[in-house]
Amino acid sequence: MSSNPFKDAERFLQLKKICAPMTWGANIGRINEMILTPLITLFFVFLGDSSIWSVVPAAFSTFRAWRDWIEYQDLRFVIQRMFLHTMRVGGPFIVTNDPTYMPYVFADAVYRVPVGIAKPPLGGRLDG
Repeated sequence: MSSNPFKDAERFLQLKKICAPMTWGANIGRINEMILTPLITLFFVFLGDSSIWSVVPAAFSTFRAWRDWIEYQDLRFVIQRMFLHTMRVGGPFIVTNDPTYMPYVFADAVYRVPVGIAKPPLGGRLDG
């Protein structure tokens, strides 16, 4: 389980705005930054028509975009494990009206109730 669930939930929400935007324009910009820019840059490098001043910023932008994407995907699984833990311990224990902030609800359950302390749900049992 996560050592700092609230920090993970906060970072997940930050990266979700970047990596899973709600608008088409932002999605196309993300695809451009991750896939098209490196392909175009490599094409110009092989043609010999690019300089270091065009390759370095494109490479840095692509690296940053992929790094954020990989971190976002990793945090999605962390949030999913927090959700499963919340269900396992009989939570959630706090409520939000905005589904955007559900990772904080899951982080609260992880922080508040370790698996060994949780009471088993009715008709079930907890392993852990």
